[in-house]
Amino acid sequence: MFDPVSGRWEHAGSPAWTASRLLGRVPRRAVAVAGAVAAVLVAGVVGSRLFLGGDGAEPVAGEPPASVSAPVTAEPEPSTDPPLEPSSAPTPTTTPTGTAPPAGYRTVDDTGGFTIAVPEGWDRTESDQGVFYNAPDGRSLLQVFVIREPGLTPYEALSGVSADGRANKPGYEEIGLRRVGGEPDAPADAAELVYAYDREDGTRRKVVDRAFTAPDGTHYAVLAAGPETDWPRQREHLRVALEFFRPGTS
Repeated sequence: MFDPVSGRWEHAGSPAWTASRLLGRVPRRAVAVAGAVAAVLVAGVVGSRLFLGGDGAEPVAGEPPASVSAPVTAEPEPSTDPPLEPSSAPTPTTTPTGTAPPAGYRTVDDTGGFTIAVPEGWDRTESDQGVFYNAPDGRSLLQVFVIREPGLTPYEALSGVSADGRANKPGYEEIGLRRVGGEPDAPADAAELVYAYDREDGTRRKVVDRAFTAPDGTHYAVLAAGPETDWPRQREHLRVALEFFRPGTS
């Protein structure tokens, strides 16, 4: 799990394989119970590995991701590869697209393998927690993270993040967790988590995190974080980032 305060990830082994083996050896009535348990365990693992609302270049350890109170349902998804490794890739260059982003934003072809629009003047960093675009004052950021855990829906991933946040983030508050629907061009399985927590410097941060499956089959989490007093600026940053987000570039 990625801690927005420490900016670090804590990895845990996935119980998904063990659970699937158990399901194959029990009566049908017990399968339903085992399935529910497996879903909760897997969600918890994702919560421990996703970074949500961290401080970008220096991830913070010990802070859980977002929170979720809704029940988790087991919905298998395609497997993905191992987590991203830290990289010293060069800063991406501005790349024109079919339409220009709003004033104050620029579109970039990121070396992490995607195109995105970010605020002007924000600097890029990268670690095993993903790619970060950080505001000059260090108080706000955008993060793009590839969800590598197999067998999890975006909703389940954010549910696990939320559970971990409740357990580990000081002052953690889950503001909302939902499946996204009715938004133009939003992936059918998209889910969103909004939460707030207290940072070590005494300020309060508010985060909006969107998880989804891209057309190329990659599972992404894109989040915007900033001071709670700046809300809803974080949502606008996320909206623009998602509008221009395209996987498959390098």
